[in-house]
Amino acid sequence: MTFQKRIVSTVMATSLLFTLNTHAQFDDPMVLDQGGGIPPADSFSPPPAFGVPTSSPTNETVIKSSNNKSGVLNDNQRNKFARSNPEDITSENFPETIESFDFPNVEITDVIKAISELTGKNFIIDSTVRGKITIMAPSKITVAEAYKAFLSALAINGFTVVPSGGFLKIRNARSAQRDNIDTYSGTYYPNSDQMITKIVHLKHISAETVQKDLRLLASSYGEFATFPQTNSLIISDFGANIDRVMKIINQLDVPGFEDQLEVVGIKYAKAKDIAELIDKVVNKGQNRQSSVPGGGFAAGVPRFGVANTAQAATSSKQGANYFMVFPEDRTNSLVVVGNKAGIDRVKRLIAQLDFKVKAEDQGGVYVYYVKHGEAEKIAETLQQVAKDSGPRQQQGSGATPGLGLGLAPQGQAATVAGIFGGDVSIKADKNTNSLVISASKPDYDQVLGILQKLDIPRDQVYVQAIIMEMSLSDGFKASGGVVKFNESGGKSGFVGSESDLTSILNPLGGAGSAVLAFSEGPITVSNPLAGSGSASTLTIPSLVAFLKFIKSFGKTNILSTPQITAMDSQQADIEVGDRVIVGSRVVPGTNGSASLEEPTFDDATIKMSIKPFISPNSDSIRMEFTQNVKQLIQGKVPTQFVGRAQSMATRSIKTNVNVNNGDTAVIGGLIRDEETESTLKVPLLGDLPIVGWLFKGKDIQRSKVNMVVFLTPKIIRSAADQQALLNFKAQERLNFIKQQGGEDPYGSTMDQILKQNARGNNDAPPLEDLEMNLE
Repeated sequence: MTFQKRIVSTVMATSLLFTLNTHAQFDDPMVLDQGGGIPPADSFSPPPAFGVPTSSPTNETVIKSSNNKSGVLNDNQRNKFARSNPEDITSENFPETIESFDFPNVEITDVIKAISELTGKNFIIDSTVRGKITIMAPSKITVAEAYKAFLSALAINGFTVVPSGGFLKIRNARSAQRDNIDTYSGTYYPNSDQMITKIVHLKHISAETVQKDLRLLASSYGEFATFPQTNSLIISDFGANIDRVMKIINQLDVPGFEDQLEVVGIKYAKAKDIAELIDKVVNKGQNRQSSVPGGGFAAGVPRFGVANTAQAATSSKQGANYFMVFPEDRTNSLVVVGNKAGIDRVKRLIAQLDFKVKAEDQGGVYVYYVKHGEAEKIAETLQQVAKDSGPRQQQGSGATPGLGLGLAPQGQAATVAGIFGGDVSIKADKNTNSLVISASKPDYDQVLGILQKLDIPRDQVYVQAIIMEMSLSDGFKASGGVVKFNESGGKSGFVGSESDLTSILNPLGGAGSAVLAFSEGPITVSNPLAGSGSASTLTIPSLVAFLKFIKSFGKTNILSTPQITAMDSQQADIEVGDRVIVGSRVVPGTNGSASLEEPTFDDATIKMSIKPFISPNSDSIRMEFTQNVKQLIQGKVPTQFVGRAQSMATRSIKTNVNVNNGDTAVIGGLIRDEETESTLKVPLLGDLPIVGWLFKGKDIQRSKVNMVVFLTPKIIRSAADQQALLNFKAQERLNFIKQQGGEDPYGSTMDQILKQNARGNNDAPPLEDLEMNLE
């Protein structure tokens, strides 16, 4: 019996290759319905004639199995095979065999027809199913194995079968995923090359993680999808490939990765700070963000991300440790989600980090009262320091592997640590001259260290200025040791001892500005009266004496002697003068009233601005000096305005000068021409027309007037220097009263002030020992 079946099966397979070619030429539905048995091999009958279709062609071809009663399978077996599901088509259920199953380079539709006749299954073929396939099975195989080989040949060519009632649709595998393919959710699924859908319910690992890491294992026609609500994985692929994926999933989905939830309360710290610190500790300071918390699954590699929630989550997957940390600010706690090992790890970290610290070390808001400076200016400086000293991103230029230089890879940004560890806020309170600082304790210590270097007592400079006019028409000779001043503040030599003093004070003489070195002691000048019983030289102890010496030999006019004290690197201004009438203007009357003449005013003032800069390593002072003098002058008024208007002369100086402590800088060269006109006449007769010139005369004198400024700075570094200055000014006041022969109505008050300051400063010298080069 077995021998006869083998002969019949071989004859049937051979006959199908020749008898069914004609039917493959039609695109319209065709039904193959062969009756009777299989004829002998040497007497194949031609294929049955098909009538002309009465309807228009469709995109599918229908192949129905004929009632062949002499096939390998009998009618009952064919009916059973046709109704069997893929999982039931096994060699145990269908042990009948065929001698060979060879289809060398045969049209797919021909093979489908052969399988239909062999198994009793009916097929609907999509119009896109075209091409040739090759199946080589020269040895004996069962009918079930032949059917599986048929499915594999379809899969290789990108086709699959889809159940549709009593038919199987053959169509493209990629579009079959959206068709009515079989779905399996239990432990069983067919291990064949038929397209199916498998639903996998995961217990211990995340479906999203598996989908991300195993999706590359799907065939070119397969798809992976997830359903997070039930932690399920949906796989649509060929059954054989799904079987391979399931073997991997079964090895991964093991106890130890199941999620647990625990709320850990934070007692002393802030939950958000602890969460960020855990992130830095576990992630080693590198933030790897993704849209899914925890990132992808990879054993031994930490993955961090930002949760798709309002709060950021810290997550890690490291081997058997898995956790995600969510800070909960309202209850100051951490919500930890993960497996038991991961949660235990987080709790150990929290126990080491959440401990009570001293109140003074907790940080917060601090108030610093500025002692010597201005809070607003110091706040501006510190705010800029805090802005520039925070963590910043540095573009990497490529790191050399293995050198451990900590450089970012080419094109990537690396975080560079700043001076401050966190946010630092500094505000100034003008009313209390204080700084309100919000920072952590370590950062506040950094700020305090900077404040101790900024908020220090600043040196002051007491400047005495003498603004004097000298007439250059009356020359005079004088010899003086005058130290010329170079740009660096040093002494570059002496002007010749026989120089005309006017050449020093007049830039036209070529000497320029100079410095009189009274700080080193008296200077010696030539005596203009030498030879008449007087000494050839004179010793001048101070600037005041020097000015007296000048006045005794020439025309001088001291305009002002302002004195001012300025802070180091801070501008000080002084202005004195009057508002004077310089002319008049006519104001038209209103409503028919007569016009009015009203005076016009201008300021006749002397204004001086000085900004000293003290060298920290020496007693040298650089001064930014501005001098502006506006004064009334005679003449320069047109004839028609004589008696009705006055002229104003303005002279300004703006310069930088370097001078040593106690020396006197001489700044000159503001020259103006002065013309004085005087008329002498005999009363009445001199006013007669024409003949009046016989009784009067006019004298016009022209001269050049040079304005010279003497600046003598004195550095005040300590309370002793301040006390010495006070004593000196008090003594100067007393000497003036004595010289005028008057009485001091405030003498007792001044004595009390001097005594109180002397008691408060033991370093101040007594009045009789004062010598400040200004006396």
